[in-house]
Amino acid sequence: MSPVPFDYSICKSPKARHVRIRVSLSDGLVVVVPRGFPAARVPALLETRRGWIERALERVRIQREERAKQAAAGPPVVLALPALGEEWDVEYRPTEASGVSVRERPGRRLVVSGAIDDAEATRNAIRRWLARRAKATLAPRLLALAAEHDYPVKRVTMRWQRSRWGSCSPSGTISLNAQLLFLPSRLAEYVVLHELCHTVRLDHSAAFWRVLAGHEPRYETLRRELRKAGWSHVPGWLLSE
Repeated sequence: MSPVPFDYSICKSPKARHVRIRVSLSDGLVVVVPRGFPAARVPALLETRRGWIERALERVRIQREERAKQAAAGPPVVLALPALGEEWDVEYRPTEASGVSVRERPGRRLVVSGAIDDAEATRNAIRRWLARRAKATLAPRLLALAAEHDYPVKRVTMRWQRSRWGSCSPSGTISLNAQLLFLPSRLAEYVVLHELCHTVRLDHSAAFWRVLAGHEPRYETLRRELRKAGWSHVPGWLLSE
């Protein structure tokens, strides 16, 4: 058999019970296998999913091209946050300061000031503001749902993550990705509910999905939509290294 016509990496997971194939903007094609699974069997498995993999890789290629265009356009002058139904105008003011700061002004305006020629410092300052905005809006929503359904949430944190929209620890700490703000509200709400349900079922067993279905009957549709979209909703400039 000829080799599969695409690059891939193998991730050995002690938690995996079956082989999983995933394609993402950040990692490309990844095959998750249980420990002890023979790597020599992977090409044949990929061949059985060739059509799906080719379509998924094409979506990723298009998303990467769009991200590159956005990154080349430079810092955003408008930050749209669909999860909140908000748009913020962004003004950039160079000063003699060595760092970069972001301040809110009336009328949903942001003033980014300081060493704004430093793209990485400017990017990080806007990321910090987004994390604060997410903390002020998404965290109260999550805590209200937790109280309503008596879910044992101990703490909520906001992070800027590259590969996960959220996570839940065994101790009941939920971490949400500040980039949820760029998702449509239905998808952001799905992620919040998903992580909440992990406080009572810390796995992806059938029992977990039953708990989630009790809150969101459309969870399968939303899950597929989120996977298909990947990180395409997040402005490319903010995703740049």
